[in-house]
Amino acid sequence: MKNTQLLYEKLLEKAKEIKVLKSICTLIDWDQETYMPPKGLKIRSTQKEHLEALIHKEFTSTQFQELLGALINLETGKIFDESGLDETQKAALIEWRVDLLKSKKLPDEFVKKFARATSEAVSEWGVAKNNNDFNAFIPHLKKIINLTKEKAEYLGYKDHPYNALLEDYERGMNVKKLDKLFNGLKPFLIDLTKKLSQKTVNDTFLYGEFSPEKLFEFDYEILKHMGFEEGTYRLDASNHPFCLSLSPDDVRMTTVVKTSDIFAANISSVIHEAGHGLYEQGLDKEQFATPIGEFLTMGIHESQSKLWECFLGQSLSFWEYFYPKLQKQFPSHFSHVSLNTFYQAINQVRPSMIRIYADEVTYCLHVILRYEMEKGILEGSIEVEQIPDVWNKKMHEYLAITPKTHKEGCLQDIHWAWGLFGYFPTYALGNLYAAQMFNQLISLFPDWKERVSQGHLTFIKDWLHENIHRHGRRYSTEELMKRATGEVLNEEYFKKYLMEKYSI
Repeated sequence: MKNTQLLYEKLLEKAKEIKVLKSICTLIDWDQETYMPPKGLKIRSTQKEHLEALIHKEFTSTQFQELLGALINLETGKIFDESGLDETQKAALIEWRVDLLKSKKLPDEFVKKFARATSEAVSEWGVAKNNNDFNAFIPHLKKIINLTKEKAEYLGYKDHPYNALLEDYERGMNVKKLDKLFNGLKPFLIDLTKKLSQKTVNDTFLYGEFSPEKLFEFDYEILKHMGFEEGTYRLDASNHPFCLSLSPDDVRMTTVVKTSDIFAANISSVIHEAGHGLYEQGLDKEQFATPIGEFLTMGIHESQSKLWECFLGQSLSFWEYFYPKLQKQFPSHFSHVSLNTFYQAINQVRPSMIRIYADEVTYCLHVILRYEMEKGILEGSIEVEQIPDVWNKKMHEYLAITPKTHKEGCLQDIHWAWGLFGYFPTYALGNLYAAQMFNQLISLFPDWKERVSQGHLTFIKDWLHENIHRHGRRYSTEELMKRATGEVLNEEYFKKYLMEKYSI
């Protein structure tokens, strides 16, 4: 037993070294999207390439494999001395083995090549998007797609190459499950969108000139009430809102402050990224270097941001507390607008081109479109040159609108430049998980509206921490959902939420 603990401590020490390298890699990603001067990209690509390769090399090293292999059989997954380890340590060993076997499938040279290609593609995507020039991005996108296909072959898959990529973001999910889920959700959302989009609401007061400094002040007020501890996070400006975590005590969030759209581009995105941030801060600090100190899946991660952004951040109760503060911060825009008018405006259902600004009814249709695109691209049924036309056709079919430019169409998202094929479905799954969690939360706290209307939000953070955050990767997604809500994923909760909210 003593020898087992010594082996585990040595393994943990090596894991901490690797985790530090990962956090440094995350830091330079954050810097690239916030403060790095544009001409720094060339050396940044090299830095990223070397760091990614070093992380992969260290994790798949003989030393790490031997330490892990002394505690768990790498072929069978059997732990050698179960009595010498506690339950958390055993769970960590199981997850380390999963990660190691997957990483070993990717050659070092491929990891370097993929890191360099994506770093370069991100910059070229930005230029192509600003110039509305999809053709300029085609060579880089083709390279990313070919590397992605190569990655799928290295990883191996059953039935469809997309399944190999899904495992990176939503373990246990596959094309067969997603097709069934989305094929049932899509007609429901298309029909609901048609009904609700007929009602128009005056929302002109949400647009105009807003002081970036005052916006940041208001954003920080929300973050404080959501339960962020001072000195553990940052909120900065970027072109595309995101959240990255270097550790539970160092979370980096960004938003757009130079905007004419105060709600969708700033306030809503801050609440969204804050949901991600609270998840990262709620992970077990003692397990920082182990898989138990990591988030479970991107779908669960997205559930945290969507629960805060939509189910709470677009509720009347939330704005009963925060709207007077917004009016005080921007009197010329909101002093003459009633709370009810503001609430109706931020919940207006209106098909729009940009996914990240989509309302909660149409949002999943944007995601389903991207899932179908990615699947077709990997299958070979959609050629790169056909992407704009296929994209526009699906937008018209699902949302009855057609992009006039590539910038508001197929070039709007950074994900393909990052090489994140397989990521998009997790956005829709996040909404479904969130609806189920929200249903459980409000059943446990029947006075939730009164609490939230008084600015008390930490009881929500505490419930999520207890039931979701602190477990990290200890359980499978199905097991976590059963523990938190009493059942596995059930999309009917999302449909029920929308029907009740919009009184259909």
